Amino acid sequence: MSKDTRRLLTAMLLLSDGPENKQDICEKLNITMDQLLEAIDDINNILEDSNFGFYIMTTSTNIDIKVVPDVVKSISDYVPESILRGLSSPAMETLAVIAYEQPVTKLKISDIRGVDSDSSIKTLVARGLIEKDGEIYLPGGAVLYKTSELFKQKMGLGSIEELPRIGSLFNDQEEE
Repeated sequence: MSKDTRRLLTAMLLLSDGPENKQDICEKLNITMDQLLEAIDDINNILEDSNFGFYIMTTSTNIDIKVVPDVVKSISDYVPESILRGLSSPAMETLAVIAYEQPVTKLKISDIRGVDSDSSIKTLVARGLIEKDGEIYLPGGAVLYKTSELFKQKMGLGSIEELPRIGSLFNDQEEE
């Protein structure tokens, strides 16, 4: 892999505000997907061999620069506050419902949670974690909500399909 490709790729990732689409990077650098993946492997090997505190993370569709997990623990006092920090339990519940049920209406969210979710939805929209995804064309025109690109970026997801399956989070039936 050419040094120029590695230089340009790392510069692009350092200047970006978050994950970059792999196909877009290939087009910008005029390289194939195989060449991109080879460059990422080369860079990650150099970073690991040189004991750097970050690496290039890949998902099914995106790449991004991430801090090595063991380094995160050492620098936790320096890590910027998470966009999820400070969310109330109701807001986190609402976010989980939207993530797994999207696109979903406010009425269905409230029905699943068993309480009104207006306040939580407003908070999540204000933080940029969810967004409107159209309306249902029925009387009343209920708004549909989905998670935003920011949510996927902050959760390290290339697509919403990469969310863990809920059943896999439980070890036995009694916990469900």
